[in-house]
Amino acid sequence: MNPSKRNYNMTDAELCMFTSNLVNTMTRDQTEFTASGVTALMVTAMETLGNAFEVFPADAFYYADYLVAVETKNTHRETCTLKLREIVGYAKMKWGSTSPQVKKFDAGDLSKDSDLAFLSKCRLAVATATSYLTDLTSVGLTDPKIDALEAAAQLFEDAMNDIATAQEIRDIKTQERIEKGNELYALVARYCEIGKIIWEDVNEAKYNDYVIYGSSGLGKPQNLTANWVLPETVVTLNWDEVTGASSYQIYTCAVNFGLPSDSYTLLMEAPGPQGVAFVADKRNYYKIRATNSSAMSDYSDEAWTEVVINV
Repeated sequence: MNPSKRNYNMTDAELCMFTSNLVNTMTRDQTEFTASGVTALMVTAMETLGNAFEVFPADAFYYADYLVAVETKNTHRETCTLKLREIVGYAKMKWGSTSPQVKKFDAGDLSKDSDLAFLSKCRLAVATATSYLTDLTSVGLTDPKIDALEAAAQLFEDAMNDIATAQEIRDIKTQERIEKGNELYALVARYCEIGKIIWEDVNEAKYNDYVIYGSSGLGKPQNLTANWVLPETVVTLNWDEVTGASSYQIYTCAVNFGLPSDSYTLLMEAPGPQGVAFVADKRNYYKIRATNSSAMSDYSDEAWTEVVINV
């Protein structure tokens, strides 16, 4: 299934505010709307839809769950690393660091391994240690220590699955929010068109109350996301296409973990609604601006990702 795109060039908060104001304006003009087939109950239904959309959790809510899952996974990886190195240490004591037996564990620079490769090495270490248990008992290896690594590896694998689940839920909720926003905007656009028809050439001030976009300039880029996955050194940026834009300016800011954004610098210009940027081992913020030969949009809302490359 292809993900939906927002059908409106405003933030969700702006759509909620516009809907609230529109309800008040339509209530003022209820007599005229009733004559056009729009009843007070229909206005109330739009208000209810707007209120429900306003309290629907934003992406940051679900992204926080994703970050918690990543943090938990990293903690379990650290535990596995300590237990694996302890077991390999017994083999080094018995046969020496350069021995074939130690090489069989394949436990060199573990920090450079992807999570899947690291998990495989943990499983290999369990099997190898079990096969050498009789030889390594004299230097301190025991069944419980092998079992402890196996249990830690299972927790690590479970945490990896939790990350995938958190990302899936985030994707589902993002899609759901877009659909709800489009549903609300469709009603807003329809009633605004009716309002403009009612007041066209009758009352300019009231006509303007139903104009959604007050200018013909470029809309603010919406739905900026920044996705980074260990051990990549780049982040993938995606956002909705802006009608009339010929390119997009990508701005970035890197700060210490947990801090708000600071001064932004222009990173690059992209021809379409996606880009790839190098990341620092920090919290990396991004924002986007749409441009063409005669106009420049407002900045998008910020997106950020925590990058911990050296784990």
